[in-house]
Amino acid sequence: MLAIGTFARITRELIEGETGALDRGILLRVAKFRTPSLTRAAIDVTALGSTALVILLSGFALLVLLAMRDRRGALQLLLASAGAGILTFVTKNMIERVRPLDVTQLIVVSGFSYPSGHSVSTSALYLTIAIIGCRYVQRASARATMVLAAFVVSVLVAASRVYLGVHYATDVLSGLSLGVAWALLLTGLFTLHAHRRDG
Repeated sequence: MLAIGTFARITRELIEGETGALDRGILLRVAKFRTPSLTRAAIDVTALGSTALVILLSGFALLVLLAMRDRRGALQLLLASAGAGILTFVTKNMIERVRPLDVTQLIVVSGFSYPSGHSVSTSALYLTIAIIGCRYVQRASARATMVLAAFVVSVLVAASRVYLGVHYATDVLSGLSLGVAWALLLTGLFTLHAHRRDG
């Protein structure tokens, strides 16, 4: 509820025109920290949320789950990945926010800006993989580490999009919120179904 509430509030404020000044200010401030080494690192990090890698990782994880005969996990992963793509496509074409023009874009991108597709897909996919992986791990500390790692990777990818000048801060924050909300919603639904079936 917190994640979807965050997404809804940012979207409302964006539509009402209340985020422009803040977004531009953050973008310009971040651009001042650009260096060749940081730019190379940001390009590498942002690749973790690319369509090609997301599809490749989803496919690999799906095969692993099917090999382990975890059909429930495989379906959850498939829905997380496909749903993230659909949510991104629908929202982008509803809002139609133009990408930032306030700073130089360091990579070539296309399409609308809101929300960040990289942020939606990485948060939904990596968090879902971590949650499914937690079912096979007994130690609470290991589970926490897996979820934390998924969150850190998602945040780094989101930050890289702002650094590279292809998204505003609200684009990536809303993307993270939407991806997390979708991953947690699926987890709740699959958990509830499993309890009802086992009960």
